[in-house]
Amino acid sequence: MKTRCDVKEERAYSTYGLKSEGLKEALDKALRGHLDDLRRLLARHGNLPSSRPNLELGAAFGVEIASQKRDVTALLTTLAATRADAETADVFVPIAAAYGWVALLRASSDNQAAWNALHEFLADERAPVCMGVQDACVRLCGHPGQSDRLLTQALHWMDSDDREPQFGVLALLTEIFGKKTILANLADKSGLRTFLSRGLAVVSDAPRSASRLDSYRRLLTALPGCIAACVASAGSTSPLAQATQAWLKNECTIAHHAPVRDGLSEAIMQLRASARGQATGALDGFRAALAGSAEPPRDPTRIRPGLGRGRRSRQIR
Repeated sequence: MKTRCDVKEERAYSTYGLKSEGLKEALDKALRGHLDDLRRLLARHGNLPSSRPNLELGAAFGVEIASQKRDVTALLTTLAATRADAETADVFVPIAAAYGWVALLRASSDNQAAWNALHEFLADERAPVCMGVQDACVRLCGHPGQSDRLLTQALHWMDSDDREPQFGVLALLTEIFGKKTILANLADKSGLRTFLSRGLAVVSDAPRSASRLDSYRRLLTALPGCIAACVASAGSTSPLAQATQAWLKNECTIAHHAPVRDGLSEAIMQLRASARGQATGALDGFRAALAGSAEPPRDPTRIRPGLGRGRRSRQIR
């Protein structure tokens, strides 16, 4: 069990960089081409495999990387390419590399190599890597302007992935943009609505075989929470709130694909929570728009609500 001193030391790691002289010496050797000690120490102190990887160490490693005067690109590329199963200690090595690349983005948002590396990490299906990349991006977005830069890049990735969308990338980005701290720092709320609309379109256009992919199911799970957070963060009476509510009502009006309708229905359910602060009239409008866009039954006289196959037979919640 961690003591207060342990927690304080971990926070110092992420704020000031590496404090361990052993890790600093290993990093210096790695930058000169000898990576074995750095890999060994990162794996030893990464606290994997477990449900609580040492993300503070990853963040500290990123700070240390960003402070280097030497070129760190080759080192990060090599560390990122480390092949390790999700249930091994060595998987922390690429996680540390992800923090390093993200730290470079804070120093220079024009670093295309770092953006390309982050895109590859977002597509990684290993659970510990997903956890680390998400934490690194959330830390990045805690600094002024970084949330909007990440959103701009996310929309760019959606353009480049248009023919073959990467569901895992969209799922992780959707989880990130659904966090309150990120929404609070995001200046371009209209850009987030565009991102979510395109995410719903990706779900609608996905082939039936996509339902077998874990990444696709993660996207379906992430979208309702992000949609609800987007609407709730806009408030209930401001011009921004009116624009956001009109956007959601329009998405409900044009929704025909079953997974999209299920996601929007779940988002409306989440907005009913008192903490979301949405007026009853607005919620009723969302539900009415979603109900009105449902495909008419072939023979309405033979339909008995709730007795059909699947969720499409149920009434809109």
